[in-house]
Amino acid sequence: MSTDDTTLPRPPSPSDIAWTAAITTVKAAVLALAVDAAVNSDKPRFQGKAMKVRAIGYVGALLVVPVAWRLRGRDDPYPRELDLAVALPILVDAGGNAVGIYQGAHVDDAIHFANGALLAGVVGALASPRAKTGWEAAGFATAIGTAAAAVWEIFEWVAMKLGAKGMDLTYDDTMEDLIETSAGALLGGLVTLLRHPTRLREYPGRGPDQIVSRRR
Repeated sequence: MSTDDTTLPRPPSPSDIAWTAAITTVKAAVLALAVDAAVNSDKPRFQGKAMKVRAIGYVGALLVVPVAWRLRGRDDPYPRELDLAVALPILVDAGGNAVGIYQGAHVDDAIHFANGALLAGVVGALASPRAKTGWEAAGFATAIGTAAAAVWEIFEWVAMKLGAKGMDLTYDDTMEDLIETSAGALLGGLVTLLRHPTRLREYPGRGPDQIVSRRR
């Protein structure tokens, strides 16, 4: 009896193994840090951070991409880059709080900016091949980074209203966080736009195909 080789599962490629290892390592680290934050939330290094609430947010954020992919029917390949892009800023926030680096001057500002740039940059890299123009990919990436900043601040505000202790949120602090993360997202969008300079002269228009291309 002959066997059709096309029906046999293919072994994972080295890149598949690397992606799986990276995502697993990052998410495992986030989960460990979330447990640490929940168990030791009363420790001095976590004072004023409402770490029990943050721990819930960390775990919930890790589920966003896999749940969304599953709800869409899993027709498309799993978005590994996006999953890692969402998990990395969470790891930075959780790790930063665990070791107390946010106590330093302007460290919090730098991390908010870096997180926005990282998320928007990866989203832009994923969107570029699927977008008709680089401008659309850049706009989408910037919008996602900015929206993520708003969602996180809303989550913190809701947690405070529900009785979370130690949030110490102020209007100025919230606005500064939004501005810093949005500025990072804008940088990520700019990187997306400049990644393919030859597409800069193609931009959304009002033609039948919604694209106008200027050529010399």
